[in-house]
Amino acid sequence: MGRARFGELEERVILALLQLGGESYAVPVAAELADRAGRDVSPATVYMVMRRLEAQGLLTSRVGTSDPDRGGRPRRYYQVDQAAVLPVLGESRRALLALWAGLEPMLDGS
Repeated sequence: MGRARFGELEERVILALLQLGGESYAVPVAAELADRAGRDVSPATVYMVMRRLEAQGLLTSRVGTSDPDRGGRPRRYYQVDQAAVLPVLGESRRALLALWAGLEPMLDGS
């Protein structure tokens, strides 16, 4: 196994970004987590996670144009560095599937 690992929330934020097309800001990512994973996370928490992932070299960001609805402040858009992230996601998925293998009957009540 490789050295890189994601925490659960980090992994879910990355997956939500990928579902949104690879680039987004915190509010849609938080909504995607709520819709797809049933996990309510504040946009501020998502933003902190994305900043941490950027510091690790797993995301890149750009500053958008100023937004009058935000008092003239621009949004910061984050994008997944797929070359860095996809191998780790694949490893995580394989590990979870291996742990789940054979446990489906327990969940089905069989």
